Amino acid sequence: MDFAAGGQEVCRCRCKERPMKALATFIMKGRMQAVMVAAVFTVLALLITPLGIASSAVIALVVLRNGVREGLLITVLGGVALSALGLLIFGQPLSLAIAGLLLWVPMLVLGELLRATRSLRLVLEVAVILGALLIGMQYLVLDDVPKFWSGILDEYSAQMMDPNVVSDADRKLMVTEMAPWMAGGMGAAWFLQLALSLFLARSWQASLYNPGGFAKELRELRLGYWLLILVPVLLVIGSLSDKPGLASQLALVGMTAFFLQGVALVHGLVQEFKANQGWLLGFYILLVIGMPASFTAVSAAGFADGWLNFRARVRARKPSGGE
Repeated sequence: MDFAAGGQEVCRCRCKERPMKALATFIMKGRMQAVMVAAVFTVLALLITPLGIASSAVIALVVLRNGVREGLLITVLGGVALSALGLLIFGQPLSLAIAGLLLWVPMLVLGELLRATRSLRLVLEVAVILGALLIGMQYLVLDDVPKFWSGILDEYSAQMMDPNVVSDADRKLMVTEMAPWMAGGMGAAWFLQLALSLFLARSWQASLYNPGGFAKELRELRLGYWLLILVPVLLVIGSLSDKPGLASQLALVGMTAFFLQGVALVHGLVQEFKANQGWLLGFYILLVIGMPASFTAVSAAGFADGWLNFRARVRARKPSGGE
């Protein structure tokens, strides 16, 4: 189906549809709508960072539905639109365009890979590799990675933190503790953004063309055994040094991947037990309140599920012929 035909099909939906589905419907109406939404979300992401996920998801949705050529065209047109906005807002036409391309280009690759393979697991594993490459590039290009991040964090925190609220000594201590982990944190954050953008795009696609499809994929998500072996090895190697090294930084990306599997595990168990959806709401509330300990707990649960496959065990215990 071509882009215009896809737009005509989704326009037949009812006015009572949910906001996210309505947004997906608007994106799929045509090229200009997709360009506008992607560009607007990129600009808003300068104020509200998580909106960058929605911006990337627009490109992924177009690729998933209409292929990489259409996605590339939307990316080019969006870059032109961002250049114009950058000139009007900042007097610098390239700044916003570069930011948009950094968000969108990886989604062309991952979106097309998901479209071709229909394997969410495989695409997430490729995203893990991309996150690891970002970490490796820092160690390849920078002479002293912790020192580099220490300088950036020190300058940023000095501008953002009120010395009357946070003393200079406490601020410097925070910088000292955070700087050694920033390389891995950046890689893990980039991986998580790529993954969440794919999840959002896939949920939009499913809501328009295959209701319930993404929910089923998420509930069944399990990562490959190579990560189950690699992450503990990296953690052991990292524990041999007093300071966080490359192995420890890479392990952060792997832990983030298993965090997503842990989330998928919770969704799967709620479905298997036919539990009230309020359990999911409670889970996400506890997840936010309990950070960062909850992140570690969910990652550990996801890692354990990789070996023990809790969802399959629960399914096997059900009476045959019954739900």
